[in-house]
Amino acid sequence: MSSENHTTAPLDVFYVVETTGQVSGERHHRLSSLLFETPSQANKERTRLQITNARGTFSVWKGTTYVEPAEWSYDVVMADGTVVRSRRGNLLRGPDTGEGVVCRPR
Repeated sequence: MSSENHTTAPLDVFYVVETTGQVSGERHHRLSSLLFETPSQANKERTRLQITNARGTFSVWKGTTYVEPAEWSYDVVMADGTVVRSRRGNLLRGPDTGEGVVCRPR
C-alpha cells in the first residue's frame, strides 16, 4: 500500500467491527480494521480476521460523513491500494479503539 495525500477520502467507508457479549444483555463493539473504500475490501479483511481469531464475531459496518471533503479519524485504504492518511493522525492504535467514526451495521 502506498500513501497518497492528494487523494480525497470517500464520504462512505466500510470497516470491520468485532462484537463481544451475550446475545441478550450488554454487547461491546470495537473497531478491528482500517477504513476501506469498498465493502469487498472490508469483507476480505473480515474473512482474514475470522480465520485468525475463530472465537470473535466480526461484521462489516458502514460509516458515512456529511462533511465535504471527507475527513476521517483513521486512514482510509482506497480500492487501488493507496492510503488516504487521516489529517488528525491515525487513532487506531489497538483493538479497543472505536472513537471517531459514525457507525451503523451494514
